Amino acid sequence: MGFFDWPAPGFTALDQLMATALPDWLRLTIWAGVAAIGTMLLYKWLSPQSRIAEAKKNAREARQRLNAFDGDFADAGPLIRRQFATAFRHVGLVVPGTLLAILPLLSLLLWAETYYGHRLPPPDDPPTVRTVPEGAETRWNGAQQPAELSVFNGPTLVAAIDMTAPVGIVTKQPWWHWLAENPLGYLPDDAPVEQVWIALPERHVLPFGPDWLRSWLAVFMPVMFVVSLLMYRWANIQ
Repeated sequence: MGFFDWPAPGFTALDQLMATALPDWLRLTIWAGVAAIGTMLLYKWLSPQSRIAEAKKNAREARQRLNAFDGDFADAGPLIRRQFATAFRHVGLVVPGTLLAILPLLSLLLWAETYYGHRLPPPDDPPTVRTVPEGAETRWNGAQQPAELSVFNGPTLVAAIDMTAPVGIVTKQPWWHWLAENPLGYLPDDAPVEQVWIALPERHVLPFGPDWLRSWLAVFMPVMFVVSLLMYRWANIQ
């Protein structure tokens, strides 16, 4: 399990509990609201708010003094340096807390993409599968649960992939697997196939609208954006 994967079982358990009474779109709305509130409050707690407020004030004053300067450009050097210094100080105070605060959000986004991004096809409707490089034979067995995808190089079995999650790609193990692992596993390092792409159907969380507007991101991102703005104002976050 990768670093960002450890909360996934808890996310799944909570989502399955909510699924007994709530549709997909409403659960995603709740997840987006919780993500926005949690991320903003965590950022406020982790960042030096009073110092950021002072840095913003200094940067604004430096910008105003530079804008009001009416002399020669050669004489504006100290004002320009002051503006850049205050701006970089502001950024330097904001970035560390931001990077730490978004770590739980990244875990939630990775889980949601796996859980809500696609769905497994019916047993009698195998998906299109392609390999990189091309030429390998693939066999989809949807009769068993979970479905199994077998990859052959001639008569040799390269990989037998149990479709325990609706993930559309399997590769060899990358160096960053400790951050986020593929729930389907990985191809052997000595396999002649580098990637296996599975054209899984997209999961629609809204019962109306064009396909691109029915994905989980179309619900999650706008809600998270709006709630984040409201939290920014309500909690007086710098």
